[in-house]
Amino acid sequence: MNLFKLIVTFFFIGNVKIAPGTIASLATVVIFYAFSKYFYVFTFMLVISAIILLSFVAVSYYTSDLSEKDKSEIVIDEVIGQSIALLPLLIFEETTLPKFFMCIISLLFFRFFDVIKPFPISKIDKMNSTFGVIFDDILAGIFAALSLTFVLMF
Repeated sequence: MNLFKLIVTFFFIGNVKIAPGTIASLATVVIFYAFSKYFYVFTFMLVISAIILLSFVAVSYYTSDLSEKDKSEIVIDEVIGQSIALLPLLIFEETTLPKFFMCIISLLFFRFFDVIKPFPISKIDKMNSTFGVIFDDILAGIFAALSLTFVLMF
């Protein structure tokens, strides 16, 4: 088994034939919800940062011989983006655990921005590089996090 394939496919979720990115995002939401009581904002940010660094290495290695870098089986970028989109739940609900409903709202916001790809996400998505593969989902996660923040504030 190739360790880089395990990472970029997020434990082979990326090999699913239908909607692997959405399934990886949903898996991220479920994992977050299950373990959110153990996370503080800072530790969750450290986990996201570590996954980003690991992903840059894994995606770069995995796609080194491929002409198209953003293959559908690469879903670790969705895990990163969805994790960023969930971050406001820890920031705004430090004293209570995140509600599953709000986790689903986060998922919907992230998938919206990841699929629609408004500017500048669309520009980054067109890059055929490891940076483009990962950073467009980071931006979609930031857009989703800002949208969720707006919802949580009102």
